[in-house]
Amino acid sequence: MYEWNDLKEEFEADGSLRDIYIENITVNKWNQFLDYAKSSKYKLEFTHGDQSIEIPQNLKSIKELQETEPTTLFIWLNENIQLNCHFFIETEIELDLSPYDIRSEKDFRVLLAFIEDLAQALENRVIVTHEGRQEQVILSCDCKLV
Repeated sequence: MYEWNDLKEEFEADGSLRDIYIENITVNKWNQFLDYAKSSKYKLEFTHGDQSIEIPQNLKSIKELQETEPTTLFIWLNENIQLNCHFFIETEIELDLSPYDIRSEKDFRVLLAFIEDLAQALENRVIVTHEGRQEQVILSCDCKLV
């Protein structure tokens, strides 16, 4: 069990982001992630360039959109915590998180609940790391279904 007092230093603002990763995935897992996000309780916004549009049905459609403009999926876990997904590569899901968003134990618990729920929904390990440093794991959840 992760405790806020043990990890709050990991969320001190230092000019870099924190990353949430789901590694070694397939296009089907990406589509599962999109379905999970759309059916979740979280507020979502999907942008193509400067335009907000409906979230595409699958990764293939997103990749086609990216041929003309960048895409971003914004996920708000609460009024403080915003995650950003840019759909960089097909073999991993990466969500950016600002350490400024994790201000309290309450926010930490919201983030922890999200990664646990996501790990279970995708049946994959979910990790939170320092920006671009997948080897520097802050949190990890491997909630595979049996």
